[in-house]
Amino acid sequence: MKIDVMGPLQRLGKALMGAVAVLPVAAILSGLGYWISSAAGPDNLAAQLLISSGDAVLANLGWIFAIAIAFGLAKDSNGAAALSGFLAFATFMKLLGPEAVAGYRGIEDPTALTGDEALQWASEGWNAVGGGNVLFGILAGIMAAWVYNRFHGTKLPDFLAFFSGRRLVPILTAIIAMVISGILYFVWPFIYNALFNFGTSIQGLGAAGAGIYGVANRLLIPTGLHHALNSVFWFDVIGINDIGNFQAGQKTIEAAAAATSAADCPGIWANGQCTVEGVVGRYQAGFFPVMMFGLPGAALAMYLRADKKKRKVVGSLMAAGALASFFTGVTEPLEFSFMFVAPLLYVVHALLMGLSVFIASTMEWTAGFGFSAGFVDMLLSSQNPLANKWYMLLVMGVGFFFLYFVIFYFLIGWLNLKTPGRGEDEAEDAEDSATGDDKTAADAARIIEGLGGKDNIDSLDYCTTRLRVGVKDRALVDDSLIKRAAVSGVIHPSEKSVQVIVGPAVQFMYDEVSHQLRHGSPALATTGAASAAGAAGASASVPAGAGAASAQSISGDAADVDVRAPFAGDVVALSQVPDASFAQGMVGEGFAVMPDAVDAFDVCAPVDGTITMIFKTRHAFGMKTADGLDLLIHIGIDTVELKGEGFTALAKKGDTVTAGTPIIAVEAQKLRERGVNLITPVVCPTAKQVAGVDIAREGHAQPGDVAATVKRSS
Repeated sequence: MKIDVMGPLQRLGKALMGAVAVLPVAAILSGLGYWISSAAGPDNLAAQLLISSGDAVLANLGWIFAIAIAFGLAKDSNGAAALSGFLAFATFMKLLGPEAVAGYRGIEDPTALTGDEALQWASEGWNAVGGGNVLFGILAGIMAAWVYNRFHGTKLPDFLAFFSGRRLVPILTAIIAMVISGILYFVWPFIYNALFNFGTSIQGLGAAGAGIYGVANRLLIPTGLHHALNSVFWFDVIGINDIGNFQAGQKTIEAAAAATSAADCPGIWANGQCTVEGVVGRYQAGFFPVMMFGLPGAALAMYLRADKKKRKVVGSLMAAGALASFFTGVTEPLEFSFMFVAPLLYVVHALLMGLSVFIASTMEWTAGFGFSAGFVDMLLSSQNPLANKWYMLLVMGVGFFFLYFVIFYFLIGWLNLKTPGRGEDEAEDAEDSATGDDKTAADAARIIEGLGGKDNIDSLDYCTTRLRVGVKDRALVDDSLIKRAAVSGVIHPSEKSVQVIVGPAVQFMYDEVSHQLRHGSPALATTGAASAAGAAGASASVPAGAGAASAQSISGDAADVDVRAPFAGDVVALSQVPDASFAQGMVGEGFAVMPDAVDAFDVCAPVDGTITMIFKTRHAFGMKTADGLDLLIHIGIDTVELKGEGFTALAKKGDTVTAGTPIIAVEAQKLRERGVNLITPVVCPTAKQVAGVDIAREGHAQPGDVAATVKRSS
């Protein structure tokens, strides 16, 4: 039996981002506090308030991780799971905290211990059990989510009915947390020592270890597991806690001064001293030169290597990605532009990241971030007392800009790598995505369709820049269709997992995809209407004349449009279509035709206009009239699942046709033998263009007969 390891790790990585997302708050508050402190002195009240407010987040990361992970891993992200995560962590802290353990052992004050007793206490790691312990937070969150997913639907006998369902979850969580606490009381000292020794060995590698981490961080990006790796180095999982210690600033310096052993040293312990300056921040600093300068240099190289006729499109994509990388440290839109089309460049990028982290660590140039290594975080961290020669990272960054540019420019040309704008017209495919107000809805519809439709989507979530989707059948996923939704890339971490790289606006895309999955609006993927409606209503690839007419008609009054029967058959109202998305008008207003033909028939253009889109599976096509009205003709129900079988395209996208021109040939007999319902809706997918649709005739119609009149909105 094949065990899916990647899936659970992917979900954990996503859930971790819910906790990581609060770190920018701490970074901003602490950063502003240190800026004020450097100008007005450390005793300034405003500075103290801001620094303390930031510390409120950092000192309680364990609580935050417990709540966020429980909430993120719960099947329906219910508040009962978050409450259970809180209770689990609270139970751990109450039963395993240093005061509790000291009480079990009859120790009045652990801090007063001396000699061997003090060493024994320190080696068991009970002082590490506190509100900032992220490892306990992760454990509490995972446990609470498991309890919620397993028992939130449990029904108890009538006399206990009040405690059924979700109310039962916190109770069970508290009980299970008590049991686990009992186990941890005996095994935690061994776990702590193993983690402590591992963390010490990594830190002992110095700059080399930091460089290895930098390479691994980038190489794990395609799998999404870099979040799990980052947690080891950035938080208090194995004692490194690079972000927490850096953001704590002065408190970390004071803790280093008071340290008496490696166990309570927040930096490097050597020769009886704890060193933090030039050390804390080493797992963050090297990211700044690459994200702020290196990747923009790569973007410039890809732009200059693009075919001249495509540079305008590629330039806009590269500029947007470079700006996001420089200012915010969000790099995935740029990285995914070459990750799969030119994997060699991505390996080079990972090695250069490792080199950058290694150099910064060797030179002891440090800076930190709360979100990512962009200009904003650089500015905020510059006044942190642990920021050591941070400005040298900018100097180093200039060098990395030219290093990336030269290497990428040379390799792309020498090896003829197919980066954006080179070779096939991928940029033109991106133009098929909708533009204007309906862009997000149309892109979301294409993503759903590309994922195999609503029925193939098992789970949906998102993290910083990507949609994380669980699918039932990977064979139904069409990467090329998803990419036409203007996304940065598509990856398959496991057999049942798909990640769609959207960029910083991922939450808006997630909301729209979720909305369409729940409500089927504006189109449902199971029928193929989603992508077709989005493309028909928003395609930008139309002749200049038609586009101008469209803009004019939308902004002013437009004449009503007669829509003709696309083939011989019975004209019926949309309510007669055996598909809820059409029958309830979710895709748009219109009518439907049931074909007469037994053997075969042609689906003809119902109006004069331009073919804006013919679906890859040829089961639907879109048109735009000269005055801008969008139409979608969808042949049959659930025909997207046929993957083009039984349909032949007789025209192509961009053709200007007259009403009655054959567009799609249909092998009716072959499809009916497979049980396909060939009723064909003809709808107006862009709601703002339409004031109503009057069916001119119900009953039999010949090709070219007026079937309905579309009333245009003014």
